[in-house]
Amino acid sequence: MKAFGNSAEWANYPESAVWMMFHVWDHFEFTNDVTWWRTQGWPLIKGVAQFHLDKLIPDLHFNDSTLVVSPCNSPEQAPITFGCAHAQQMIWQLFNAVEKGFAASGDKDTAFLDEVKATKARMDKGLRIGSWGQLQEWKVEKDSPTDTHRHLSHLIGLYPGYAIASYSPSLQGPLRVNGALTTYTEAQIKDAVTVSMIHRGNGTGPDADAGWEKVWRAANWAQLGNASEFYHILTYALYEDFGANLFSLYNPFDPSPIFQIDANLGYPAAVLNAIVQAPDVPTLSTPLTITLLPALPKQWATGTISGLRVRGAISIDMEWKAGQATRVRLKVDKTARSRTIKVVVNKKAMSLTTSPGSSRLLAL
Repeated sequence: MKAFGNSAEWANYPESAVWMMFHVWDHFEFTNDVTWWRTQGWPLIKGVAQFHLDKLIPDLHFNDSTLVVSPCNSPEQAPITFGCAHAQQMIWQLFNAVEKGFAASGDKDTAFLDEVKATKARMDKGLRIGSWGQLQEWKVEKDSPTDTHRHLSHLIGLYPGYAIASYSPSLQGPLRVNGALTTYTEAQIKDAVTVSMIHRGNGTGPDADAGWEKVWRAANWAQLGNASEFYHILTYALYEDFGANLFSLYNPFDPSPIFQIDANLGYPAAVLNAIVQAPDVPTLSTPLTITLLPALPKQWATGTISGLRVRGAISIDMEWKAGQATRVRLKVDKTARSRTIKVVVNKKAMSLTTSPGSSRLLAL
């Protein structure tokens, strides 16, 4: 049923199931519960992937031999077009989960796996730098420097996704820009994201003044390693959008504001993203990078945390003082699979291989 106006900007979101599959894959990544994966996780991811295999079509506008989603809109922006960055980044991530989880699933449908691999190789990856240095929200450039929309849909690959956070030029490039093949460096992508973040504003645009849009911005600034911006927008969210009982309110200036739980759930996630980051990676052979205290604000110079879970079925106990980690212990579940990880702590990187049931105190 059609609603009033351009209802598609908020009601047409077939990629919602893809976002839900982030959580399905993450549950397996954090636990390595193979029984759950085979009986529940894998059937869900396979079904969603099958739908989106059929939804991608050749781009006959740019004729660059890529596959794109059409039609699509960038939630909850008005333009309806094709190749929206949000959709392309998420589906690429979904297809990676299929490849990474196939062996553990016990599925013998190799034709499905081959189709996913072939389609992923052809699809547009949703990463394109625009005319004013921004990461484009749409494949056809429609971005405005004055757009302060509450959503950061085209930056989903920064957080909570990883198409940007774990960007790989060899896997996500090249692409054709103005007729020429171009491969962006990681620095170029991160710089374009920073431009987009600056122009998107502090979460008080004319379309909304919600807490969740601020804590999402805080998590993104943390992912970019910008501690001051992270802390500024995080505390601004508290000031602007939380009641005396710490319920997040929408709209805070309404005489009778409603409770909206989104910011209450997003706030601790943003806090943790400043303390530890371990974004997913596109392949099983790609080392997992765990960065400790990546965006620690000076206001939190001393602290401790225990039992912090990251992917790989790893728990972390950590203490820090004067902004530097002083004690870090990694504990690996007995159910975990062995994997290569890189731990970045106190601006130093160390590589190691985890083993199920192990515990290791890092030499700092």
